[in-house]
Amino acid sequence: MPSVFKNNDFNSLDKYFRINLINSITGLKPANLICSQSNTGIDNVAIFSSVVHLGSNPPLIGFTIRPQKRRKTDTYSNLKENPFLTINSIQTNFIDKAHLTSGKFNKDESEFEKIGINKIFLENFDIPFVEESAIKIGLKKIKEIKLPNECILLICNIKIIIVDDTILLEDGNIDFDNGNIASISGLQSYYSSKKMKTLSYVSKSSIKDIK
Repeated sequence: MPSVFKNNDFNSLDKYFRINLINSITGLKPANLICSQSNTGIDNVAIFSSVVHLGSNPPLIGFTIRPQKRRKTDTYSNLKENPFLTINSIQTNFIDKAHLTSGKFNKDESEFEKIGINKIFLENFDIPFVEESAIKIGLKKIKEIKLPNECILLICNIKIIIVDDTILLEDGNIDFDNGNIASISGLQSYYSSKKMKTLSYVSKSSIKDIK
């Protein structure tokens, strides 16, 4: 028998059960490290599972940040001061270190130094990238939208993409299998990806052929 949860049941659920359930039901999500920098030059690195493609022309990426009323996160505070950031893939061989960035650190502490994640500056971009990451994206925050639940959607314009040649395919797709790039479910369960197949573009004629 399936478990059924209706909206009037949600508040009666155990807090952490509810968080895990709502975070997991949409499936695996990309796990990324977002790097930002304060106006005093302190780097922040934080793990996010909410990064989403918003369009290719112009190239936009978005991610959500929790409500900021009780405590402003370092990522949000930094992006208020300096709109530039980097988004970096998480390889399966440094999941443990990446996960530690979900902890709370003092604003004057850099997760690069406290956790031992390697940073690297590339292509004259002002914000550091994660050296271990196979996919590195430099962006500028251009807009924020407050959502009905007080979370904030940050919309960013892509300024630079750096991808390891070993995982960049001729058609522009990424070979996630060979890239050993991690995905996340909920708040703390990590997965590796496995490609099943590549299908052709669906045209009107191909739909007519289905019987």
